[in-house]
Amino acid sequence: MSAPRSFSEFVGNARAVRILRASIERGRLPHALIFAGPEGVGKKTLALILARLLNCLSPANGEPCGRCRSCRKIDAGVHPDVIVVQPDGAFIKIEQVRAIRAEAAYQPFEGRFRVVVLDGADRMRPEGANCLLKTLEEPPSRTVLILVTAQPYLLLPTISSRSQLLQFGPIPEDRIAEHLVRAAGLRPEEARLAAALADGSLGAALAFDIGAYREARAQALRFVSLLLGRGSFAEVSRLAAGLPKEREQFLSWLSLVESLLQDAYYAKVAPWRLSQPDAIEEARALAGRAPHSAVASAVRAIQSLRRSTFYNVNRQIALESLFLARRGELS
Repeated sequence: MSAPRSFSEFVGNARAVRILRASIERGRLPHALIFAGPEGVGKKTLALILARLLNCLSPANGEPCGRCRSCRKIDAGVHPDVIVVQPDGAFIKIEQVRAIRAEAAYQPFEGRFRVVVLDGADRMRPEGANCLLKTLEEPPSRTVLILVTAQPYLLLPTISSRSQLLQFGPIPEDRIAEHLVRAAGLRPEEARLAAALADGSLGAALAFDIGAYREARAQALRFVSLLLGRGSFAEVSRLAAGLPKEREQFLSWLSLVESLLQDAYYAKVAPWRLSQPDAIEEARALAGRAPHSAVASAVRAIQSLRRSTFYNVNRQIALESLFLARRGELS
């Protein structure tokens, strides 16, 4: 599925769109902008929409046409005046910033504006940031620099003070779900689940693998059932042995276990607080397996285990020990 190509197609962060529209209409678009906000909320996407509009050959009603030669080149990533710079490895290197400065010294080749997008701008080293500062101190007349970042506080104060900050926020769940149904073709129940778990990030929702998630949740549900019931040590041991070895995947699985335990805690007393509304029957069944105090204790134990994964712990032994401790509480 292609990314939004116009302001009207853009999902969420309507305030940022309004500010950009108003700046363009008044002819007062700043030469440097900071698009700051969480990952996956469309910062880079909106930067490219702005680049299309600034260089579109047939704009209409404040929108790029999407069909002209300029729009097509930007979509293909080959427009000579629209430059996207990303970290080369862990950082944006000073050589990349020097190349930007060299490009900015000239007028645009074929468009009305040169638009430079620094994606991950907070990952410039100090020497690169100071090199960029020289461009901001003497901004070229037809160049717009857009710094995209999830961590604006890491930018040099001298760069921030010479740029206009545009703050992006998480996208509401209903907007994400609506977009997933309309543009990605998901069924409404799948879209609602992906939106609920995306933490306000459209990018995360679009990348969400529902099949893999449900498989992982089934494993987590089985573990919680064993934890709150009378399952055997051998069953827990087999389940733990089959879990992902990568730390991030294991942490995601522990988060699922924690959310299911919390749902078991709230199932009878506050069902509106369930994080897995499509698994409410499972939550109610889990709630009947153990007293609230035991469920709360299991939640704390999982949270403690998540913290311990920052160290070199044996995850299988940790899960087995957690099971034995919970079984002792229930006996």
